[in-house]
Amino acid sequence: MSERKPVVWFGDDPQPNTFFFRSPFRSWQFVVNTVLVVVVCLGCAIVVWKSWGYASTTGIFALLLLDVIYPYWSTLIRHGKINELYHSGRIAEQPGESPLNTLLEVADNSMNEGLRNTTVTFGLFILVFVLWKTYHP
Repeated sequence: MSERKPVVWFGDDPQPNTFFFRSPFRSWQFVVNTVLVVVVCLGCAIVVWKSWGYASTTGIFALLLLDVIYPYWSTLIRHGKINELYHSGRIAEQPGESPLNTLLEVADNSMNEGLRNTTVTFGLFILVFVLWKTYHP
């Protein structure tokens, strides 16, 4: 009874990465990114609706396409490729410490953080554009 056993906390137990093995919309990071993309697209639509010049709205739409829509679409395509490998049996869910799980974790973080960074940056650009139009009519 006096023997002490170490307690493994749930945070110390490495979990396998499952982002690529199921729908991306089951990941909280991807859902947050999707909400950000929708908010930024709606904000961009409102800015374009209220904007006066055609040249400024064309540039904003081009930047929206390159900085928000393309990275989101690219993330879905890349997720689909890895998910297809999983469903074909070429890769399987790995234990938390395996090298393949580490690679999947890096890919998951890279795609989600890159998407979040580009979306937030474009959202800040839209905010600066609105403030500039407000104070310089």
